[in-house]
Amino acid sequence: MLSQDDQARFREIERHLAQEDPRFARALSEGRPRRPAGDVSWWAVTVFALSLVTIAVAVVALSFSLLLFGVVLIGASMLLRRRHVHRGQRLSPPREQPPGAAAAG
Repeated sequence: MLSQDDQARFREIERHLAQEDPRFARALSEGRPRRPAGDVSWWAVTVFALSLVTIAVAVVALSFSLLLFGVVLIGASMLLRRRHVHRGQRLSPPREQPPGAAAAG
């Protein structure tokens, strides 16, 4: 069983969540949470799939330049995915720093 302080904290979190994203809060209370919007980087997935097709064609055609292009596409898809992940982290609220951390930096 949770203490009264913990229960109060959970109620406060629930209120903040309901204010910030009411649709998500409602889905959680109904037991069917949805995936966060924009959770998949479709550009990265598309470029990665295109790179695999390019590499397969390069292997069949024995084309080194096409193979190199496929590898470059894989790199591009990784950069797109990384940019997508970092964009999501930038949009999240900043973490609280421990007391004295700002003065040390």
